[in-house]
Amino acid sequence: MHRRLAYYRGVATVENRRPSGAVLIVTGALGLLASAMLTIDRIKLLQDPSFRPGCSIDGVLSCGSIMESAQGAVFGFPNPLLGLVAFTVVIVTGVLTAGGVPLPRWYWTGLAVGSAAGLVLLMYLIHASLYDIRALCLWCMLVWTVQPVVTAVATAGALGERATLQVKQGLAALVLVWYIVVITLIATAFWDYWSSKF
Repeated sequence: MHRRLAYYRGVATVENRRPSGAVLIVTGALGLLASAMLTIDRIKLLQDPSFRPGCSIDGVLSCGSIMESAQGAVFGFPNPLLGLVAFTVVIVTGVLTAGGVPLPRWYWTGLAVGSAAGLVLLMYLIHASLYDIRALCLWCMLVWTVQPVVTAVATAGALGERATLQVKQGLAALVLVWYIVVITLIATAFWDYWSSKF
């Protein structure tokens, strides 16, 4: 009887996580796209210093400025290489979860910790982009958009059955707060630029 209850409880958990798997696939794919485009442009820039990345539109929307900065290679190699690996893991996790494969708690915990570490790194890079480099990278901002969602989903997975509706709503609220704060910082840091466009 206990085994049967555990079985059905496990099936229910897998079914509940399938939508989360779809979210991880989408966000992981977007993050991987951004990382791949940044990596390709970085390689082209190394080959030809006069190369102008497609996302370098003007003095503010300038991926090239960020790529060539010290903050563009925090660990001694281009930051997008981290994204290539990390977002591939996110996509694989999403595919397994959406396919109904139950993943152990330790795996979700590791993904949550790794995602949170990535979020902390993003906070540093956002600050550097806005106040040190004084430029914005469109592909980078796509990563800024998807990373908090990945972190929230991974955290819910790590919590397992403790991730009640209220907890998930709280995580969603934190993601919304992230968006509001980042958009506000971008707006205020480049207010003269945005106001000149309208």
